[in-house]
Amino acid sequence: MAAPNPERELDRLRKLCKGPLPAVLVIAGASKFFRGEAIDLVLGAVPKDADLRSIDGTADSDGRELDDLQGGGLFGSGSYVCVKRAAGWLKTFQKELERRIDHIADGCGLILEVEKLDKRTKLAKALMARGEALELRDLYAEPFGRGRGPMDSEVVQFLIRRGRQRKLDFTPEAAILIRATVGDDPTELQAELDRLELQFPNGGSVGPEELRGKLRIAFESTPFEFAEAVLVFDRKRAERSLEAMFERGVKARDGSSMDAGGVFPMVTSWLFQSMTNVLHGVRLRDQGVSDRDIPSRCGVRFFTERFEAQVRVNQAPRLARGVELLVDAQRKFRSSGETPRLILADFLARYFGSAVPA
Repeated sequence: MAAPNPERELDRLRKLCKGPLPAVLVIAGASKFFRGEAIDLVLGAVPKDADLRSIDGTADSDGRELDDLQGGGLFGSGSYVCVKRAAGWLKTFQKELERRIDHIADGCGLILEVEKLDKRTKLAKALMARGEALELRDLYAEPFGRGRGPMDSEVVQFLIRRGRQRKLDFTPEAAILIRATVGDDPTELQAELDRLELQFPNGGSVGPEELRGKLRIAFESTPFEFAEAVLVFDRKRAERSLEAMFERGVKARDGSSMDAGGVFPMVTSWLFQSMTNVLHGVRLRDQGVSDRDIPSRCGVRFFTERFEAQVRVNQAPRLARGVELLVDAQRKFRSSGETPRLILADFLARYFGSAVPA
């Protein structure tokens, strides 16, 4: 049986939160966004006079938090244990939890957040026998069933419903436009709705015309794309890349978001390396070295065709000037109080506005 719409699961959870919380509440499913909302709802419903211990299931634990489920809070008012990212924790304490699950005291509860729970296992059956389990999947981007149009998409309905919560009455066409512009990620859509709420302080009906010029395109970029834009002398693309990196962050190699303080050093380091490498290639070209030999002479082993194209469209004076401006930007970063984003924007303005012509 397919999991229900995650918004319906949240509605069911809100009803559960109005009464005494069950002894066990499992928040599962593929959607990190909806799992996060569910956890916030549950933690907000924990009685104010109860003890609450929240732990990260990926961290080392001695399992003493299980003792809290036996009752005897600080003031005898009950205890709740919330385990986020609980897959590893459940595996570690499976046997102990199976032994204790039927002895969770009145006024106590276990809250588990996990991406996937195999309901066929003995532990999962024991957990669900003592409480409730919610499955919060991702929204379906496309409508289910033939003959249904884009207005029936769960993403579009999500936008309409969340808009009404902000007193913004989006027409279906406006919701479709937001989705087409921003994408299907509910985290990004929620952030865009927060922005739009500020732009329409009086709420009311909002159609496509009212949204003109107000939507922010969901666009991610990297220091590598930024350097590519600079090296092909595409100012619009470079400015777009810069805005995206500081608005939406830069992903590290493991997929996590890089700390904001690391963006400028990574951007300038990669750009400096790229510009000096292409400058080396241009000087070799000017000395008569054949195009096919230039990448190997510059130590380029991958994406050689792209490197050759960058060498072809550049001249040494412009690149040398760019390297000077970049070094000046790095100096400003260390010595001035300007923000990294403004320093890089100034670099682009100077590079594209006054660089030595090719």
